[in-house]
Amino acid sequence: MLSIVSKEGERLTHVDDSTALPALLADRSRLFWLDLQSPTDGEFALLSSVFHFHPIAVEDAMRPHQRPKVDEYDGYFFLTADEVMLNANSLGKSTSGEPDREDVQSRQMSMFLGPNYLVTVQINPIEAVRNLRERCEHNHRVLEQGPDYLLYTLLDVLVDGYFPLLDSMDDIMDDLEDLVVGRPEHSTLETIFRMKHDLTRLRRFVGPLRDVVQTLTSRDFPNIQPHTLPYLRDVADHLFRIYEMLDGHRDLMSNMLDAYMSQVANEMNRVMQRLAVVGTVFLPITFLTGVFGMNFANQPWLNTSPWLWLIVMGGIGVLTLWWFHRRQWV
Repeated sequence: MLSIVSKEGERLTHVDDSTALPALLADRSRLFWLDLQSPTDGEFALLSSVFHFHPIAVEDAMRPHQRPKVDEYDGYFFLTADEVMLNANSLGKSTSGEPDREDVQSRQMSMFLGPNYLVTVQINPIEAVRNLRERCEHNHRVLEQGPDYLLYTLLDVLVDGYFPLLDSMDDIMDDLEDLVVGRPEHSTLETIFRMKHDLTRLRRFVGPLRDVVQTLTSRDFPNIQPHTLPYLRDVADHLFRIYEMLDGHRDLMSNMLDAYMSQVANEMNRVMQRLAVVGTVFLPITFLTGVFGMNFANQPWLNTSPWLWLIVMGGIGVLTLWWFHRRQWV
């Protein structure tokens, strides 16, 4: 689906006819935003036939799951970023039977920024694009500030989407700490590994995107105006903060894994201690029954009351338990 947003005077116009593109592109004083959502082959062809974008950039825009990057070409630059989404029904839950399920999902958005235009390509619907449309509808001056400001707005919405996800992970990690300190179960270990996987996946998105925004603020791109640089630096600061939070969460999950393994080892030691106590209590009793239960030619204490031996063996067991309790072994 093709959509063109431009501004004529005080009115915001929406056009879905690709024949208007050459005139808009030729008029450098007219700013416009072209959005391609789930584009067809014919709409993809506009990137080459009308805008004359580099074939490599067009190919990268057509293929999802590209690494976030920025490539500069003659008169424009190409940028890719990912919008992350949280599968709230699965995050932190058991994954048995669903080994390929991802708790953190992503959708790629490709952007071309030129002197008077911004072209966005979304293979799958991107929430940030919908938010930008609503912002343009409520404030027409957003489009007047230039296509580079539109680019900043998209990046800002994409980056802000990480914070709710991290908040959800914080809640899950708080619950995990209680489970690890209490009585850890096998599902707890599975959740820890799942969280570590999700954090690593997020880190793979944030790290390259941080480098991309840092490049936009540190290099001299002709299509980025000086008044937009402070906004992009703010996005870069958010990404640095998110990256540090992810590193902290990864360290916390590693420590939580160590704590889980220690708790399991301690629980096993307690079980072995109880079994050792039981075996030690019955050891002298077994010795007595084994020695005096042998077939001697002259059986000692043959005519002794069996209740006497039961009392003796019971007393030995009680004495052994008392000794363990005095030594604080049980």
